[in-house]
Amino acid sequence: MERQTKNSVKPPIGTTDVAGLGLNALDTICIVPRLPEPNGKLRIRDLRVEPGGQVATALVTCTRLGLKARYIGSVGKDDAGRAQLESLWAEGLELDVREVEGASSQVAIILLEEGVGERTILWTRDPRLSYPVEQLRRECIINSRLLHLDGCDSVAALQAARWAREAQIPVVIDIDEVYDDSTHELLCLVDYLIAGSDFADDPCALADRYGCPVVGITRGAEGAVFVDHGRVVKSNAFQVPVADTTGAGDVFHGAFIYGLLQNWCMDDVVRFSHAVAAMKCMRIGARRGIPTLPEVREFLKQRGYTMAS
Repeated sequence: MERQTKNSVKPPIGTTDVAGLGLNALDTICIVPRLPEPNGKLRIRDLRVEPGGQVATALVTCTRLGLKARYIGSVGKDDAGRAQLESLWAEGLELDVREVEGASSQVAIILLEEGVGERTILWTRDPRLSYPVEQLRRECIINSRLLHLDGCDSVAALQAARWAREAQIPVVIDIDEVYDDSTHELLCLVDYLIAGSDFADDPCALADRYGCPVVGITRGAEGAVFVDHGRVVKSNAFQVPVADTTGAGDVFHGAFIYGLLQNWCMDDVVRFSHAVAAMKCMRIGARRGIPTLPEVREFLKQRGYTMAS
């Protein structure tokens, strides 16, 4: 496929496996021996700049695994925005992106504890990056097999979910906060709701409240629990040497989407997602450790599992 030109981020719309509307970010990762004390000073062991963001990273996971993906979102017309676009082009994503003059692209500063892998995230997002619903193109949504959202830009996300529902396209959401009143209406249009344990702890209650056929709560190293049309699916995370947990949830969601589009059973989808997320955690950065499909197959084989086909 011919590479898109850098001057055009709104190419003609063709069909794709997954379309995603949501966040992208540029992460500055500060590797430190420990978190600093109040009023203290601490020398940084290493400093890395890596691309990230919830939906953007999930879609990169999809492309690494062999799917075609379309990213819809906003960046500032600045160096950070250009770096983010370049990173997505390099992964083969189709882009429908607003470059906002005068706005600053979303960035994060991540304090990563060396040898532990746990991180503390400080982030900022210019409100001018909010995606205007009137600029959302229906064909970007309906010419896909699945829609992925993170709940940000909730008015545009709500419209995208409505179009997807009308076109009988399944909707997956990675939700970690209620942005505004429209978030609740949005969740009622979702087929697969995935949240962290900070958002909720009972997937059955979420399924009952919003009518979602499948709801999952991810719990990091403790695994995940899903409710699939009333059936409870519990899955343990894989134990690996952890370098960095940044982006692990986003990668889990991308792998989850891959499994759904293969029509696997929920047990296999969740196990596969845990495997891909675990492999990511073995390297620093939200995307650097995302594996390819053959690498995941080998990872599972070494642990006694055969990947679904």
